[in-house]
Parts: sequence; structure tokens; C-alpha cells
Amino acid sequence: MNKQLHKIPFLGNGIGFRPELKSFIFLNKDKIDFVEIIADHYIDVPDAKLRELELLMENFTVIPHAINLSLGTVGGPDMGYVRKLGALIQKIKPPYWSEHIAYTQAHGYDIGHLAPIVYSEEFLRILQKNIAMVQAEIPCPLILENITYHIELPGKDMEDADFLNSICELTACGLLLDITNLFINSRNLKFDPYEFIDRLNPDHIVQLHYVGFEGDDSQLIDTHARATQQEIFDLMAHVFKRRVPKGTLLERDERYELLEEISADLMRSKDLLKTYNA
Repeated sequence: MNKQLHKIPFLGNGIGFRPELKSFIFLNKDKIDFVEIIADHYIDVPDAKLRELELLMENFTVIPHAINLSLGTVGGPDMGYVRKLGALIQKIKPPYWSEHIAYTQAHGYDIGHLAPIVYSEEFLRILQKNIAMVQAEIPCPLILENITYHIELPGKDMEDADFLNSICELTACGLLLDITNLFINSRNLKFDPYEFIDRLNPDHIVQLHYVGFEGDDSQLIDTHARATQQEIFDLMAHVFKRRVPKGTLLERDERYELLEEISADLMRSKDLLKTYNA
């Protein structure tokens, strides 16, 4: 692990902040050690939104999670957006921030979702170049998240785990390992998620994401709307056997009314952290 990542403190058990969960989060501080915000929701926003951010910062460690940097875009990132993102990160002063290994823009158009890049030597260099441009503007440590995809793209010449290892080594970034995304990909594309985890360099893993999935035997999808299944917690435990990350975080974006379900997920994650971090 590089020196920047090694200095990151242990954060513990987290949840993605959503306004619909605000009361729940503040009433369950015994279960929640940190929150993750969608960084884009706090750029060019009214004062009321900034006051919301300040309230979070007063009560929790806040980790910005960007969604529109488009690190996989061949033409490079939008530096105007990078500077706004950098100003937000400077305001928060988090131990690290995160983005996806994906692209959201092509030929100047926003495509509206996280699209996968080709895991190849060519795209490894593109990603490395784009990340270097971002790091020059934002010195705070960056960790990179794996996304879901449903087809193998042509041109792939690297295994997924090897690609993740390589990009972390080339850029000194950490890894935000989304366990649910990994499990979904493993089912849809027929590979062993445990072997995938074993191929990863555990020193790169800084944080985990988890949530439940939906679907059937033909295809699973990531909706961020269901209780976390046992398969996901089993994979998390497998990661912990190799290295306990700095934090685990529940992502929930629908069905907010099922608070007992959300609370149960948080407690299971907290218990795992306690068991393996003893």
C-alpha cells in the first residue's frame, strides 16, 4: 500500500447519504461511523444544500463519491468540472474520495449512465493519463470503483482483477471494491467471485460497497433497493480474511421506508467489521 493510502484512518461502518434517510442516519449514529455523499449533488447548488453538507460534516466523516468525472473518456476529463469537484473536496477535506472506472461522456455528450470501458492495455493507458490530470488538480487520495456490465466488450486483453491491480499500481489509487457489482458480474458472466477476490492485491482495497441485488437465473441487476443477501456478506467476509478495509458502506437508493431492513444490513456489516478487526 502506498504511503497516502496507508495513512487513511479506519472509518468503520458507513451509509450513502440520501435526503430521504436523513432522520434515520442521525437517529442511528450508534450504527453509522461515516457517510458518503454523491459529490455532484453538492456542486453548483443553493445555500440550503450547502448547509445540509455542513451539518453532515459536523457529525460524520464525509466521503465524496463522484459519478460524472468520466475517467474512461478517450478525450480526457472536463477540467472545468474537475476544478469544481476539487473545490468541493477541499471544503470537505476527506481522507479520500472516490470515482468509477467507467465513462459517462462520449464525443461531448452525456450518455446518462456509467458505461464500462474495455479492460485492455490501451484503455489502461487512457485511464492512467486521465487520472494523472485529475490528481494534479485534486491531491486528495482517490479510490476507484468497479461497476456492473452485462456483456464482454470486444478488444479485452486483460482479466478484470489484473486490470484493477494494474491501474492501482500505475496511479497509486486505492480500490473501492463494490461487492454487489462483483457478484452480479460473476453470475451474469459466469466466473468465480472468490477467485476474483483472491487475484486482487488486498493492499489496494480501501473501502467496500454493498447492497442487495435483484433478478433471476438469467440475469441479475443492481437496483440499490433490496436487503443484502447472504452471498454478499459471505464475499465481504472473504475479503476481510485477507485484509480488513478502512470502511464498508451500504448503498441504498430506493424503498427507503423499509428502515428495519436497512438497519439490519448495517448491523451485519458492523458485526463483520468487529469480528475481523478485533
